[in-house]
Amino acid sequence: MRLREELFVLGFDKAGKPAVHPDSLDIGVAGARLVELVLAGRVAVSGGRLGVVGVEPTGDAGDDNLLAAIRLAAQAPPLAGALNQLREGAGEAVRSVLLTEGVLTKTAQRRLGLVPVTRYPADEGVVRAITVRLWYAAHGRSQPDEPTAALCGLMHAVLLHEHVFVTMPLAGLDQRLREIRGKLSDPVREIVDAVTTLVASAAFAIYR
Repeated sequence: MRLREELFVLGFDKAGKPAVHPDSLDIGVAGARLVELVLAGRVAVSGGRLGVVGVEPTGDAGDDNLLAAIRLAAQAPPLAGALNQLREGAGEAVRSVLLTEGVLTKTAQRRLGLVPVTRYPADEGVVRAITVRLWYAAHGRSQPDEPTAALCGLMHAVLLHEHVFVTMPLAGLDQRLREIRGKLSDPVREIVDAVTTLVASAAFAIYR
């Protein structure tokens, strides 16, 4: 699974109910998409702006279009602006992929027995595998690889960590996740920090 898909499935409980506000998860998914391209050596981030490395196709039409847009921009696009654009429909796009792959299942329920709602519970085995990997990293049991460290950072940025580790000891968790974030490469850390800022701004806009 790609980083964006792993973050997305962590954003819901066993019944498929959102664990954080959809706007926050969309921002996180958009950030995960950029992190994937950084880790693949296709996107550079410096001083809050994006650049493209290489011209070879990625094999993903959406990512190729994104790289082309960055490459053809009159000036290096700002990271925050790119995240704001990429967040639109980010979660829905990932949900569509995961439904096709059978990771998510569409179910119809009724809230309070009256209001119809649609939920998308994830394969518990998939979620468990991701969570265990994060648990080992977050509790210092293993040195996380770059994708796992980035996922820890993004999970923390969208405030999912207490949901993900709800059945696990939380003592020192926030500090450990901050330590992992501090060891991320500069480009990945810039993206995670930008996600954190946008999530906070979105929350303020909702409640003001």
